[in-house]
This record gives sequence, structure tokens and C-alpha cells, in this order.
Amino acid sequence: MNIQPLTSAGYPLEFSDSATCRSWVEQLTLTNIQLTQQVLTRQLASLNAAQLPALERLKILEVLKEPANFVQSESAKRYAGKPLPLDPNEMTVWNNVIALWQEVSGNYQHCLKAYREGDLAIAPHAALVAMRCLRLIGCAMLDYYRVYRQPPGVMWRSLHELYSFAESHGFARIRVQDSFTQHDPDSSCAENYVQVLLAHLANPFSLSVRQMAFVARWLERWATLIGLATQPLPTSPIPSLAVDLTGASGVVFGAALEPEPHLRYLDLEQLSKTLRQTINLLKQGQTPGSLGLGEDARQPGCENLLMLLYVQWCRAGTARAEDRSKAEEPAEVCFGLAAAHAHVSGGPGSRQPGELTAREKQDLDTYGFVARVEQEAPEKGEQALEQWQILNHSASGFMCMLREPNRNGRISHNQMLAVRRVGGRHFHIGMVQWLRIEEGSELYCGVRLFPGTPQAISVRPSNFSLAGTSRYERALLLPEVPAPATPATLVLPAGWFQSGRFVEVYSDRKQVAKLLNLLEKGNDFDRGTIVVV
Repeated sequence: MNIQPLTSAGYPLEFSDSATCRSWVEQLTLTNIQLTQQVLTRQLASLNAAQLPALERLKILEVLKEPANFVQSESAKRYAGKPLPLDPNEMTVWNNVIALWQEVSGNYQHCLKAYREGDLAIAPHAALVAMRCLRLIGCAMLDYYRVYRQPPGVMWRSLHELYSFAESHGFARIRVQDSFTQHDPDSSCAENYVQVLLAHLANPFSLSVRQMAFVARWLERWATLIGLATQPLPTSPIPSLAVDLTGASGVVFGAALEPEPHLRYLDLEQLSKTLRQTINLLKQGQTPGSLGLGEDARQPGCENLLMLLYVQWCRAGTARAEDRSKAEEPAEVCFGLAAAHAHVSGGPGSRQPGELTAREKQDLDTYGFVARVEQEAPEKGEQALEQWQILNHSASGFMCMLREPNRNGRISHNQMLAVRRVGGRHFHIGMVQWLRIEEGSELYCGVRLFPGTPQAISVRPSNFSLAGTSRYERALLLPEVPAPATPATLVLPAGWFQSGRFVEVYSDRKQVAKLLNLLEKGNDFDRGTIVVV
């Protein structure tokens, strides 16, 4: 076979057909992920530039997809779920992953183009090629979600055009072999399409990377339960959701839309029933593994994630009890317990009892508490306040914030932060609920604030020990709030909270608090209820 690589690719092909490609793949050194990814990307770029029959290209691609999928999943471990913005090395790895997806996708698109132009040899495989193209867009989108980036509109447009093409040619629901999936070896264009739609509808910007992996796995299992109707569905408790096959975005509310030929309405009735049944069985004590959710799924996290998905998919996120008010205003923000402690205390932070000055020791001996705290020098990096813009908020303290563009400090999911509206007297503390980077690189952050005005304190273990912890550590006390009724809580360093433990609490005097119930386990803090004994 005469394969003629074009000079624009820059690298000669190392194989001439699927048989020689298979031999070449067997020689790849998969232990060096970065090098193998570069080699695959170059070979796929050369293949993209080569002139060869579409059927042979498809056979080669089917050989290359397994090693490509392997290096992509291994590479993703370098950046998935990392604090934002990514550092230069992580960003390079992510860009390389996206580049490889594009090269693979471009080759399958060549096969699809040949089908459109009447290539009879590729025609029997048109459903497979279209499904691969849809699947590859879904893979690329997942890697956008892994770094909490909004997939570009052009990617959505390509997805919709591919599905529309499959529908118009009559093979949208033809099931073909798909070795990408781990659960069912058969899949179709429609199944891959709805998987991408529901992955986005799950609000991946609020999910951990582990949760995203479960969602992707479960969607492979449930994709056959979801229908795509050309007309609005009968009124039901499930809100009307639709997708525009001519658009450049995901699923939208369909109730206010006039029926159009390019609209498809999501039929989620069977999925809703399956989710409710699964959640009920988990409540009755059945294990996630016995229900096909994965042996690595654990309770109660599995049930909580299913409840979240049920709300997002079958109630369209309608669990929010309060409306958000759009009210743009500037705010000062800092991240982490040390910085929050410093700013809440109104200075560089409370002095540790073991580091008291002579005057403070005299107070402690005389009064049993420190009456006059002498300020210490600020610790490097603790005092910086970032300028953010609050875009909306609700009475319970949910906020969406836009970060000042010239800041480069890194922010994580479930990270603690302190925020003060400009002109406000007090800082409030909360946690990062979701992160999203838009196409223009703007960083948005969803925040849930904790009830109460925080007080900067110091704590140390009383009836337990932690490696390397003998001195007092920074913590924050949130007093009891009458409405909505919220008990007193402590915000402690990560890993401290365990029900039944006691901690010494030091503010203006010494007290002992018993830890009761863990409410939040962030990535850099624990928060739970307490009682002073």
C-alpha cells in the first residue's frame, strides 16, 4: 500500500498499514508516558497528513486507540483536580493531552468525510466512525472538566453536528463495538451523545475528580435509559430539558422554548426511576458493589453523589431553596486557615500560649487569661488579600465570585476562605463549592459561607495526640446562631476532627471543648459541632 505522508506533519510514518502499525505499537515503551504520548501525537499528525484509503486509516486508528487512551489516562493524573490555575508543567501536560485527542479525532473525521463523499468501503463502518468521533469529543470534554475549564463553544457545536449527522443518516441508535467503555462492549452514537450531555448537566465544576470518574462510569451503564424526543414531553415532575442541535452549548430548560426541528428533549423518566430505586436500596443497607456501582464506591459518599445527580438530572438543580440576587460588589478574600485566622483576628494572628511574652505570662498567672495581647510580626504570605467581585448571593451565603485577573495564587476545591465585603466590618468564612475557568480564562468561584461571625482562637489536642503537634495551632470558633438554628462549631486544621475527642481552646482564657459531629471535611480544614465542658 502506498502511503504518502505530507511534509507539513514533519515526521515520517513508522507503519504502512494496520498490520505494521500493530507491530510498531508492540515496540512502544509505555513506561515513559510523556515520551510515548509525544510519539503517538507525532505519528497521528503524520497520519492526518497522509493520503490513504479511509478503511485502512480506520483500521490503523483502531490499533492506535488503546495505547493512546492509556497514555491519556496516565497523563491526566498529573493535572486532574489540581489547584487553579495550573502551574506551567501541569498546563503543558494538559495541552499535550488535548493535542493528542485532537489528532485522533481529526483522523476519524477523515474517515467520516470519506463516507460523506461516497466511499463504499467505509460505508459499513459509518456508525462506528461517528460514534468514535462523538466519544473523542466526550473524552476531551472530560479533560476540560478535570481542570474545571468550560469546554469551548466550538466543541459543543461539533458534538451536536455529529449527532445530527448520525440521526439524519439513520444510525444514531445502531449499537456497534466500543472498546472504550468498561461496562458494556456495545454502544451507539445516541448513547455517547447523552453521556456527554449528562456529564455536563451533573455540574462537574462542583465535583471532585473521583466523583467525575464515578459519574462517567455510571453514565456508560445508564445511557440506554435516556431518550431524545423531537417533541416536548408530557408534563411531569421532571423539568423539561432540551438541547439545540444547531447551538454551541449544552442542555437548557425547554419549557419556554417553541418546538423546532433542531430541538431534542431529554426523556429522563427511566433514569429517574432507576436513581430513586438505587438510592432506596442503598438506604436499606445494600452495598454499592452489589448494585453495580463499583466495588470501590463507598457509603455514604456513593448515596450522596447519587442524590446530587438525581437533583441535577431529574430536578434540574431545583434543590436550591433560595433565589440568588444579582448584586455586583467588590470583596476582599484570602484562602487557608492561617490567612483567615490572621485577618479574622484583626492582626497577624493570635500568639501561641507557648510563645507568650513576659507581660502576657504575668496576665495568665494573675488572671487565668491574657488581658493584653501583644501583636507579633506577620508571617510571610499570610496577610495578602485578593480583590474579587461578588456577582450574586443569597440569604444563606451562597456567592459566585469573579477573581481579579492578575492574581496567580492557587485555589482548590473544598478549600477554606475568608471573605469581607468592601466596607464591611467582619470577615466571614466558608468553603469553595465549585470552580470554573471560562473560555476567556476568567476564574469563577462558588462559595458557601458558614453561619456566624468567626472568632480567631488557638487549640491543641487534649485527650489525643497528633504527630508533630505539641503546641497550640490556629483555629476558628463560630458561635451558636439562633436563626437558622446552628450549634457552635470549630474550624480545625485538616485531620483533627474526630467525634469524642477533646481539645484545649485558648482565646482570652482556657477552655476544653468536646468534638461532636463532623460537618465538613475540606481539603485544608475540618469543621464540626462542639460542646464546651
